[in-house]
Amino acid sequence: MGCFSFICKESGLPVSEGDAVRMYLLKNGKVVEEMRGHYDLYGKVYNHAGGSFEWDMDWLDVCDLIFNENDGDGIAVILEHYFKDEVPTTQSDGDPDQGWGNPNGRGWKVDLPMHIRYFQS
Repeated sequence: MGCFSFICKESGLPVSEGDAVRMYLLKNGKVVEEMRGHYDLYGKVYNHAGGSFEWDMDWLDVCDLIFNENDGDGIAVILEHYFKDEVPTTQSDGDPDQGWGNPNGRGWKVDLPMHIRYFQS
């Protein structure tokens, strides 16, 4: 499987492996799941156990959201350093370098990685 790479919604910078991020899984412009931690290059963040969190949604369904025509579907990523308390409603653009550039997280660390699930009404 190839890497999934994103451009930060706030800074416009590419997200590299290990950057501290907030990731939002969007469906119709609404957040259904969120991850906070250090990016793993595969559309998720690392957990404390040395692996990565998994989205509750089946990965093929996540990919369908990323690659469909609705900008309100997919994954939005914000580098933690640039987070401004505003949750995105549209997905991030892809990074043409697939996350292999220099880190852009400005050295920020996430001490408690997490996966948050939101209930939809």
